[in-house]
Amino acid sequence: MTVDQQAFKNIVIIGASIAGHEAANHLSSNLPPNYRILLIDARSFAWWPITILRAVVTPGWEYKLTIPLTTDRVFKRGTPHQVIAPNKVISLKESSVVLERPFEGSNEVPFFRCVIATGASQPLPTMPGWNQTESEFIESLKAAQRDVEKAKKVVVVGGGAVGVEIAGEIAAHHPDKSVTLVHKDYGLLSPTPPDEIQGKVQQGGKEVGSYSSPPTDPRLSIELKKICDKLGIKVILNDRVIIPPCASPYLPKEVEDEEDEEDGRIKNAHESENQGKLPKAWNGHFGLQPSLVTLKLKSGKSLEADYVYPGCGMKPNSKLVRDVDEGALDGELIRVNEYLKVTTKNPGESIFSKERYYAVGDVCSSPGFKIARTAIVNAPKAATNIINEIKEKPLSKYSAGPISHLDLPLGPNEGAGMTNFGWLGTWVFGSRFTTMIRGKTSGTERVFVGRFRGEKKSEIVFD
Repeated sequence: MTVDQQAFKNIVIIGASIAGHEAANHLSSNLPPNYRILLIDARSFAWWPITILRAVVTPGWEYKLTIPLTTDRVFKRGTPHQVIAPNKVISLKESSVVLERPFEGSNEVPFFRCVIATGASQPLPTMPGWNQTESEFIESLKAAQRDVEKAKKVVVVGGGAVGVEIAGEIAAHHPDKSVTLVHKDYGLLSPTPPDEIQGKVQQGGKEVGSYSSPPTDPRLSIELKKICDKLGIKVILNDRVIIPPCASPYLPKEVEDEEDEEDGRIKNAHESENQGKLPKAWNGHFGLQPSLVTLKLKSGKSLEADYVYPGCGMKPNSKLVRDVDEGALDGELIRVNEYLKVTTKNPGESIFSKERYYAVGDVCSSPGFKIARTAIVNAPKAATNIINEIKEKPLSKYSAGPISHLDLPLGPNEGAGMTNFGWLGTWVFGSRFTTMIRGKTSGTERVFVGRFRGEKKSEIVFD
């Protein structure tokens, strides 16, 4: 242990996600002087997931969702807190984490408490690659925009939040393209009749404590379907795209090399149509296809596409926990108790038995929608409990609150959402209120840029 490590008690935060950054901000102004925050992230930049789908489709937006991740941008001058990025936590121990590269002369960093805020992963290009630089990520978004531009027949696999939103973005920016959305349920998102809501939320029982996403009011599913109809999006419900097994969810290099400078990869699709040949079967690779392909549905029907988008949802980044104790997982989510502390079904033999770990945001099993608003609420609660532990005060139980909210844009001018007011009922609203809430920038300046409170100012400019 180095002299610097001995001088401070560390609060380690793994992941500069929305939740991780919120926790850091709440802690930074409330910690005693002998405590410091170490905010660790695998990437050299932070990114704003709220507008990522627009950046996949619309040129110019790729420059409006990243900020370099440095100590002088995150923390105020004169504090001991530090950003450690890019660097990866490769393993967890009872009271320390192990880094891929040394920090202050050691790969092992001891802590007083650790907050896991690693978020969830989505298929590229809906998030940056783990090893991408900021400039490489921006270039990958430009490439994604070019691919969407070349496509003529788009199929989106999955009608959850990601699938609905990307279908809306493509249809709004490219009204000339054919966009089809295929979803397994009887309505978009996960609609649940009111008399089944309570049973669904409680499913799993008290002992298991399984996370269940709040149900979607069926009226919201209907409103979203109406907007899809308005935008010309064909919606297929109660069916699934059969996804063939493949080595990678993205196009192999030999396909990328086929791109023609003038017409692009889609030239092959045109030739196939002109020659009257049947499109070949889809091989399971997402993105722009080398030619027109046929997707088979579970119902026996088929669809033609030259671009296939994975709108199938997110996967929690919980591998660090799985590697040391599968009993600390609830499905893929990190199991937390009412104080947002990581808990386990194997208390006698787990590194989590001492209750030195917290988990917040999309990666944890706390109740509520896995969206930015939930992370913004539960991250400060975990930070408050860490401060309470330092001051030897009782911990505060986490509550998602009686009000839950979800709004979903389908392009810049359309969208729908719902707000549940508990026993007062649920209000479902359409495009007018959604665009009012989101504004033109979806909170980029206020929420994303605004959480960088260091001496070096961060800025994202909109026209």
